[in-house]
Amino acid sequence: MEATAELQQEKRNLQELDERLSLFFNSLPISPCRDTEPSHRPEALYATTISDHIKVKFDQGFEVRDVMTGFESRWVHLGNIAGSVTHHGLKKLLAPYQVDTLNVPEQSEKPVTVKVQFVSAAEAMKAVTGLHGSEFAHRNISAKLAINNSSKGNTVITDTDVQVTWECPQRVGYAGYATLKEAKTVIDTVNGFPMDYSIVSASLYDGLPAVGAYNVMFKQLPANAGEPDLRKFGDAESIMLGRANYPSLDNATRFIRSKLEECGTIATFDILPPPFKDGMVKAWVRFTSPAEARAAQEYLDVRRPTSIGLTTLSCRHVVSMSHVLTYPSYKKMRQDLGWLRLSWQRRFGQTVSITERGNTRGLDDSPVYIRLSSERARLLSTLKYEFEQLLSGETVTLDKKPAWDDFFTGRAGLAFIAQLHRYYYGIQIQVQGTRRVISLWGPMDVRHRARQDIIRKVMELKSQQFWHIPLTGKVLGRFLSASLTTLQETLGPENCFLDNQKRTLVVRGNESAFRVACQAVQTAQSRQGDEVCTSDVICPVCFNEAVVPMSLECGHKWCRTCLAGYLTSAVDTKMFPLRCLGDEATCTRSIPLSLARKLLPAGDFNAVVEAAFWSYAHNRPEEFHHCPTPNCTQVYRSAPANAVLQCPSCLVRICPACHIESHDGLTCDERDVAEDGLFKEWTSNHDVKSCPGCKVPIERSEGCNHMTCIRCQTHICWECLATFPNGAGIYDHMRTKHGGIGL
Repeated sequence: MEATAELQQEKRNLQELDERLSLFFNSLPISPCRDTEPSHRPEALYATTISDHIKVKFDQGFEVRDVMTGFESRWVHLGNIAGSVTHHGLKKLLAPYQVDTLNVPEQSEKPVTVKVQFVSAAEAMKAVTGLHGSEFAHRNISAKLAINNSSKGNTVITDTDVQVTWECPQRVGYAGYATLKEAKTVIDTVNGFPMDYSIVSASLYDGLPAVGAYNVMFKQLPANAGEPDLRKFGDAESIMLGRANYPSLDNATRFIRSKLEECGTIATFDILPPPFKDGMVKAWVRFTSPAEARAAQEYLDVRRPTSIGLTTLSCRHVVSMSHVLTYPSYKKMRQDLGWLRLSWQRRFGQTVSITERGNTRGLDDSPVYIRLSSERARLLSTLKYEFEQLLSGETVTLDKKPAWDDFFTGRAGLAFIAQLHRYYYGIQIQVQGTRRVISLWGPMDVRHRARQDIIRKVMELKSQQFWHIPLTGKVLGRFLSASLTTLQETLGPENCFLDNQKRTLVVRGNESAFRVACQAVQTAQSRQGDEVCTSDVICPVCFNEAVVPMSLECGHKWCRTCLAGYLTSAVDTKMFPLRCLGDEATCTRSIPLSLARKLLPAGDFNAVVEAAFWSYAHNRPEEFHHCPTPNCTQVYRSAPANAVLQCPSCLVRICPACHIESHDGLTCDERDVAEDGLFKEWTSNHDVKSCPGCKVPIERSEGCNHMTCIRCQTHICWECLATFPNGAGIYDHMRTKHGGIGL
């Protein structure tokens, strides 16, 4: 009886627990059941860079989700900030803006540059527009956007700088020696010797003044150098000193700065520290606008003021690009940087310069600062490109194309690259399988030898025999799965692969490898006859049974070749996003990018990516605008009328209001009036009319009266401006109405 009572009590407890659980689950919110759509994890966005500077994120189907042009950046460089600035003071300055990261440098006696990362590119543009040229702590500060191809905002372009060069205070000295040996010993000792703020040079000379049997001329002596200074180098018979060009560098510097201040507001004035090479003082002066920098050049260049002894003053407006490197990054390109400097100076002399400062010896963890500068922006854009090529590494090429073989992504290829790393000290080799390129860094001579080894390996691989074995029926599908994997384990994946378009098995190697592959194909064919086809899977492209079927998340299956063709054809059709064509093209599911990357070669995938972006940009003409420089591929977003836009590729400054090259000093209306006057003067001397279709001006220089507008393709009779669709009937019209075609 007791057992029965316990069982009944246990039953009542279970019923009570069941009721409580039922009440609990009934109180939960009900989610609709989604039986019609398979559950799946959302795919991560695919991020890439187009045209070197445009950062784009793609979703499934190659749908563009986010674009940051090369004109945009979250990083801003604030220049001419007082070196005593505090974190609190900067936060107060930046209070109107949403800041993400604020890098405050150590306090200094000189003005400093502060890097700020804002929460968005739009907020950074707003800050640049509001802060550039404003006053902070009794200084006019500058604000520049960093080029957005650097994750830390380390690259910035400046076009408000002037490079000023003049002779330092110096004099010439002469010394005579009893023997030629004594004279040559003195010359060897003196050349390159730093004396005070100057580096002295010496050479033998014949002529006056003759102060000994063998005469030595000393150049770039400091203005205050005397006979005792020259006697330190050797026992001279006689010494003579020329007159100094001028006595005081401080007085000259103050005079030059005062003249520069007459041209505009100076943000920074930095003199490169002594000793001065070649007896020349170099200073970098930063103004608050490019117009002020140009005015300084026009006012001071080639002047001969008395404060520098009537010697020639050089004042050149330059465009510069500053880049910050870690020491390891600088070390691996240091030799190439020296070669680049020498090459450019041979071609263009002092109109371009490459300067390095900071931790160039690797003494600590501080960075290295590289400055590229030129008097011509277009020249700097070419120098910038070559510098960035060094930064990103040398691509190994063969016949002007990247030297590549899939061998390098396999086990044997990785072992080959590791062997090169051990053999060539200081070299860095990066194999990029997705891009199918090999990049090199390191000393030029070592890199050259490693490059030759890689090219020899590629040529060796290309010289090997290729065997093509046709696959028919379902044998192709079988080889895409288990049979191919087994064969690749035997021969190596780089030596055995499928050509889906030709439906062949491609084998690289000797006759023995060919026989192994043939045996595998025969085995697969012998199994084919034993299988009965029960599949009713139809490809939505060719409407036949899917060959080598590829399954999408929506459940539809495609032929592998049909899906690849559909993806690559989008380069021409530009119909994005790319969706499944199942259920008679009513399926709305997008093609996964992960599947597209596996299916397409790297070059084809990148072509579809670029086509998707340009289709997106061209369909939004109010949002995106092309850089006005011909052949420049950069685009930019609309910006406030007073914003500073500078192309990160060709470095041209752009007016965001009228979308042409910047016209500093003139409003858009003033620029239009000036341009209209010049245009009217030009048209009055040329045969120019406006197209009746798009109203663009057209010039007729030669040929008949049948004109075709290159912009809107309208066919026009030049005599009366009548239009003819596709040109039909235009010649009959010209003969009937105008008595001929105008030749």
